[in-house]
Amino acid sequence: MKRGAGSARKWVAKHTQERDPGLKSGNIRGMWKTFSSRGLAPALGLCLAVTGSPALGAEHTFNGVYSGNRVLTKGSASSMCPAEDDVSVTIHGETLTFTDSALQKFTEPFFPGPDGSFGQTYTGEVSGTVHYHGRITGEVIDADVSNSATPCEYHWHLKKQ
Repeated sequence: MKRGAGSARKWVAKHTQERDPGLKSGNIRGMWKTFSSRGLAPALGLCLAVTGSPALGAEHTFNGVYSGNRVLTKGSASSMCPAEDDVSVTIHGETLTFTDSALQKFTEPFFPGPDGSFGQTYTGEVSGTVHYHGRITGEVIDADVSNSATPCEYHWHLKKQ
């Protein structure tokens, strides 16, 4: 016996209504209305809450003051390239400001990935081109930094204060 599309809808509606007595309508539209009001909306709300909450809180997760040292990794130690030096970094929103013996309160754009990785090349009028890349893990920044105004490159290891 061959059934048409209308009888299939009636069969689904009837069997759905038997399983869910809350369905008053005798057609498939009633099933979707009940599903959407009972299950779909709360499920979507839960999905949005779970996926949306890290994004909301992650925007400024790395804000704070970090301090530590930089160690020369490329170039010869000299007055222009100290072998080791103190560094402090302040991250606020989308800016990273650092101070060391060569540059004071030098501000660069800061756009970290969700995993804490970051990298930026910034060209300034006085300081030349500063390139940095690294990662924040927990409360520690490890980064490699170079400045075209000097022949030296450094590794930074900083802890959040």
